[in-house]
Amino acid sequence: MVFLFLLAMPLLAQDLDSNFEKMLTELNRNRFDKALINLFPIQSMLREKTGGKFPELDAGERSRMREMDNTGAVLSTIALLRSQVDSKNYETASVQAMLVGMGLSGLWMRVPPYQKLNFAKEDVEAATPPLKDGELKKLGYAAIDASEWELAKKTAAELIASTDKKPYAGLDPGALRHSALTIRGLAELGQGNLIAAEKSLVDSMRVRGEMMMRNSGPNFRLAKDLIAKGRKQAVDQFLVLVGESVWRDSAKAADWRKDLAAGKEIDFGRYNGGN
Repeated sequence: MVFLFLLAMPLLAQDLDSNFEKMLTELNRNRFDKALINLFPIQSMLREKTGGKFPELDAGERSRMREMDNTGAVLSTIALLRSQVDSKNYETASVQAMLVGMGLSGLWMRVPPYQKLNFAKEDVEAATPPLKDGELKKLGYAAIDASEWELAKKTAAELIASTDKKPYAGLDPGALRHSALTIRGLAELGQGNLIAAEKSLVDSMRVRGEMMMRNSGPNFRLAKDLIAKGRKQAVDQFLVLVGESVWRDSAKAADWRKDLAAGKEIDFGRYNGGN
């Protein structure tokens, strides 16, 4: 057993080297989202090495948080992170990894919607089944953010058609169908078609409940936008279905329905799932 572990150590190091190299490549082409994806395995290793201990920042490191708003600062912190990993200074490395993650997230948020849309188009073109469906979902939301309503509806229709296939070989079909209907509803809302948007919202919870829906839960973006338009009845129907769903936090729906009826602002907060 020890022998197998020792054999695996060089492979782990090689994998992390690959993650570091890919992170730098993606950062240099402004794909901060993909750079983050390559940071995750490094962070997972550090969590394991530190026993899940949350990184503690000293005063200097807290001041650096405000400086992580440019590519140069993130690049220098990645170099420091790599040196700390190589030196097995895992607690210090964990702090650097957190700073890198904050920097990459902030940089990605500042990428204009039209640029994110172009990136999403490239990713769909490059993807192969079953990964293409996940990229189509990202394209749909990118089209919504860029106010490209027809492209969003076309992407939603392609996703729905994909999940209708039997047998389905892609990702969680219930979650993808939920995403597709949410995207379609947001596009309808963007075009002023309130009734169509309401129908998409309610239909988005009439899907098969599988692993992703159970863990990540629904996307509440369309519900929030319809509440802002005063369309509470459809949102209440949606929340009834949320309460009956397999989502592990479905009990929250009852409280939200009470807030909706009382005219209170609903804070979906961290419950706004990634589907």
